[in-house]
Amino acid sequence: MNDSQCAPRMIDLRLAPAAAATWGATWWATGHRAPWESIGACALLALACAASYSCSRRGRRAPRHALTPPGSIRLSLALILACVACALAVGSVARRQYDADPARADSGPIHARVRLQTDPAPPSSGFSATRHAHARIEAVAAGEEWIPSHATALVNAPGWDSGARGDIYEVWGSLDATFAADAPSVGTIRVRRSRLIERPGGPSAWMRSTHQAFARACSSLPRDARALVPGMAIGDDRGMPADLAQAMKTTSLTHLTAVSGSHIVIILATVTLVVPARKTLRLTATILVLGTILTLVGPEASVLRSVCVAAVAALGLILGRDGQSIAALCAVVIATLLIDPWAARSYGFALSVLAALAVVGPSSALIRRSRRRIRGDTRAGRVLRRVVEMVCVPALAELATAPLIVSLSGTVPVWGIIANVVAEPAVPIATIAGITGALLTPLSIPVASACARVSSWATAWIAGTARLCANLPGNGVAVPGGASTVVGIYACCCCGWLAWRAWVRWGAPRIDGSETSAQE
Repeated sequence: MNDSQCAPRMIDLRLAPAAAATWGATWWATGHRAPWESIGACALLALACAASYSCSRRGRRAPRHALTPPGSIRLSLALILACVACALAVGSVARRQYDADPARADSGPIHARVRLQTDPAPPSSGFSATRHAHARIEAVAAGEEWIPSHATALVNAPGWDSGARGDIYEVWGSLDATFAADAPSVGTIRVRRSRLIERPGGPSAWMRSTHQAFARACSSLPRDARALVPGMAIGDDRGMPADLAQAMKTTSLTHLTAVSGSHIVIILATVTLVVPARKTLRLTATILVLGTILTLVGPEASVLRSVCVAAVAALGLILGRDGQSIAALCAVVIATLLIDPWAARSYGFALSVLAALAVVGPSSALIRRSRRRIRGDTRAGRVLRRVVEMVCVPALAELATAPLIVSLSGTVPVWGIIANVVAEPAVPIATIAGITGALLTPLSIPVASACARVSSWATAWIAGTARLCANLPGNGVAVPGGASTVVGIYACCCCGWLAWRAWVRWGAPRIDGSETSAQE
């Protein structure tokens, strides 16, 4: 059976309204403190919808092959209201904790214990000895007493060359509550003196030693590769040159230096090619690979989302069940927002989710449609299919994230799609060679250096593409009106498409078979 004769693909969108409602409720609650009466009302309405469905189902049997089971609207409403109630509750609690946090104060001296959430990064200019890192404040000193805290801060401190994610420091310095003070952050701590209290062991120690050893293995590489190879392999882009960072930002290539869904797909595809086609072996290998990546890169929001979505999709394929990527993405979004409600206000999380939705949604649909319409038994057809696959993913991801990018920078990366298409062939080589070198670093530095060298050949192509496209004329065009203009254009295009589909279905003139035969 060819692709044109296959049954239509069913896309599960039942969790999409619940995910959107959870996001909206969490965003609102983290800024306005939802009253407990509203939370209780949502919970009671959810219980009422579930009870109504349960009562109406007594003594009835739904059709076994019903496309839409009876009562699905009530169940969907119950799920949405339950998610809204939970989102309002966790968001309001997070906001109350932030408002009452002892670290949230006016600018002035501060004495606190902080846990580093990122590895300390060197300054953009080489004239300063301080390093900066995002940290969670665990406690604030009030005289002789330590008061627990849950806030975060940007910490600038001298002499943290050996610092790493997970380290706990006692710091003395000054708090600037006006810089980088968006919730849940309380601002920037400029450290005068610090003392290392605790350095975690176990997996964190392995991650720290692997990062440091891989940095040594990449020390002999060219300037750009010393940052791009660790960035594409383990997400460590602290040594990125300022000009290259700006070029990659201008051309929308910054996602390549963060371990995202595309990196996970490349790694899992390699695992599928290497591991024998047995469900138990592939399932075990997939779990081990995803766990290793999560430990090596760190539990960042984008990494967790990518790993969870990839795990659900891969598990469904391995077990012989066609995984619903959109449903998996919605489930991960709901779980992430309920665990960390501040993610609802994170631009990085929003960009990551929108790009992933574009890839697993319209991009996959267009690729499947091209496979049905374009013949694959000719060389020209195979080449055209590959071109469509290469263009669809970056183009639709760029279009999906355009409103947020415009709201952040005020400009549109005109050459971003072309830069992503040109750089795409080098991404698998750089990713696989880099991650292999990072994993082999504890065993053999020379072998890791050889893998890093192979990865540097691919990253040189990526860096050259970023600089070339960034210098093309017309890049960074300012958009009048900002993000609202882009959203308005999308709304007009969507309305036009819906009107065209409605005309094709109900308004277009139809030619009956009898009329056709009479004309003949």
